[in-house]
Amino acid sequence: MSAPESQVLHRDVLHAVAGSLGATLVEAHALQVEPTGQGFTHGYRVTLRDEAGGTADHTVFVETSPPDTTRTGVLTLTQPETGERVDVWVYPADPSLPALRTAVYAEAASIVLARLGLPVEDLRVSLAAYRPGKRAVVRVDTARTAYFLKVVRPPAAEPLQAKHAHWRHEGVPVPTVLGWSEEGLVALEALAGSELISVLDRVPGPDALLDEIVRLMQRIAAVPSTAPARASLVRRLDWYEERLVEQLPAYDGLIETTSRAIARRFRAGGAPPPSRTVHGDLHLAQLLVDPSAPTTITGVLDIDTSGWGDPADDAAALYAHLIATVVHDGGSRATLRASRASVLADGWRRRWFAWPEAGFADRAHSIAATQLLGHALARSAAGSDDAAVLIERAHRVVAAVDAPLTSAVW
Repeated sequence: MSAPESQVLHRDVLHAVAGSLGATLVEAHALQVEPTGQGFTHGYRVTLRDEAGGTADHTVFVETSPPDTTRTGVLTLTQPETGERVDVWVYPADPSLPALRTAVYAEAASIVLARLGLPVEDLRVSLAAYRPGKRAVVRVDTARTAYFLKVVRPPAAEPLQAKHAHWRHEGVPVPTVLGWSEEGLVALEALAGSELISVLDRVPGPDALLDEIVRLMQRIAAVPSTAPARASLVRRLDWYEERLVEQLPAYDGLIETTSRAIARRFRAGGAPPPSRTVHGDLHLAQLLVDPSAPTTITGVLDIDTSGWGDPADDAAALYAHLIATVVHDGGSRATLRASRASVLADGWRRRWFAWPEAGFADRAHSIAATQLLGHALARSAAGSDDAAVLIERAHRVVAAVDAPLTSAVW
């Protein structure tokens, strides 16, 4: 998420970081915001000037409400105006992802990858995705092939590679693990296909695609798991409400009304049936399809947060990401992608009422609304005007019955 310099929230902190490096702060721009634990991690692109007058760009992360521990490579500061303690580090020295420093530099990566028996001739690396403190994906291109490095917290590497092997054995098309290290690197094959979100314009109609997604969820549900999936976001509803009210006090009434409605509808959904395996973060960017037959799913990505859970969580995550896409694109009529995402979202939501499990529709609506509050919180923290629109959409979703919420056309 990008933001102009006027939306830099931690200017005093960045000046202090510059001083600790023997430099001065020239300018700063907000890059991204990630909810982390009980606070946020804010990313900034900063330009520093050294004593000789030379300038250099760095990416600096500021973590609010950090853990009460000392971490290598982390600068701890207290903001003078608020007394708030923050932790600061310079990319790629992420204290939770120590292998990131190896993965993003070709020379260092080639040594580790060669040790794993992977091709490294003419190796080039590029950062494909990064969630500070959580995980990163680095693309590796060599003279003969390409593959990806998933960078995770060190204890997660072995379970993740085992999970990939297990899901492939059960017939779910996740990437093959090419190698892994205890430092937190998992090398994955590059699957053929296109991200579904990028080829919506080629999908002939919504129903065949939604049928395919239902079949995928059923295949995932049948995979045996040994641990729970990531906890449902609805469990953090009170935290989302408090943070949103702090950031958007003009919308406190709507936020509180929406939160109460979510809690009531979630209770009405009752306890889910015995847990089955879920993806944990299902959305169209996690699904690869054959670009010439875009209703055929050829790959499933990012199963880090999978495990036992309620399928209503996956259904809700998919819906909320579709709505966030619509809002980001400026509304359902703004772009072809937005129009199709809107139609898919409405068709997907209406299927919940026919789901064979009791209470599924109520749970899915309430979790989807919570997901939208989460999207709103991230957009608000980044200074985006989309936040209020997402809150309004959350309110509409939690109150929705079996009727269209959109007038968009395929």
